[in-house]
Amino acid sequence: MADPNLQIDIEDQSVSVRLDISKYSPHQRFYACIFYIALGALLICVLLFAPLLHGEPSMWRDLSTYPVDSGMFIVALAILFGTPLLMFLLLRRYMIFANPSDETFRCDRTALTISRLRWLDFSNTHWDTRSYTLGEIGNLRYQAIAYAKNASIYGLRFNAGGGTQRVLPGLNPRDADKILKALKAFGVDTTYDPKLLKILAEDAGDHWNS
Repeated sequence: MADPNLQIDIEDQSVSVRLDISKYSPHQRFYACIFYIALGALLICVLLFAPLLHGEPSMWRDLSTYPVDSGMFIVALAILFGTPLLMFLLLRRYMIFANPSDETFRCDRTALTISRLRWLDFSNTHWDTRSYTLGEIGNLRYQAIAYAKNASIYGLRFNAGGGTQRVLPGLNPRDADKILKALKAFGVDTTYDPKLLKILAEDAGDHWNS
């Protein structure tokens, strides 16, 4: 089934892809941001007031009993705010790609240009654009671009600009296959993940059997 948020245009001289999330869900990132803030506040409340292991009093006792310059107070405060911060750093990429902003991906026979709405721009007006020559791009493949426990978000990954670039979150295998074949014809260094080939083979078998 085609993704209504994704438009793909493949021609002899170019490949254009647009991920148009705001067309159908213009406030998705705003609601996601509120949800994550509320989740962080809930975690702080649980850490603050829930009893500790072995029936020990909650962290609130340490914060309300010990002086602010004591080691116990500082340790409790570090745990209270450090735990949500650590979880945010570990899950930041997943949270962003699970609620992506609009993105355009255009490649011709000379360069690849990617534009993306800033994630915290809830007015959907400010775009960041990057361009890479085809010679700069290496190992472009369809792969998981963000992880969480028992969950992965797939898209395109490639090496360029001194690091790993991740684009088009939520891209399905069939669309990825079409894009990769077109880019390979332009001379882009593409790599097929064995998992993608397996998924495509299974899809083809299901379609034949139906």
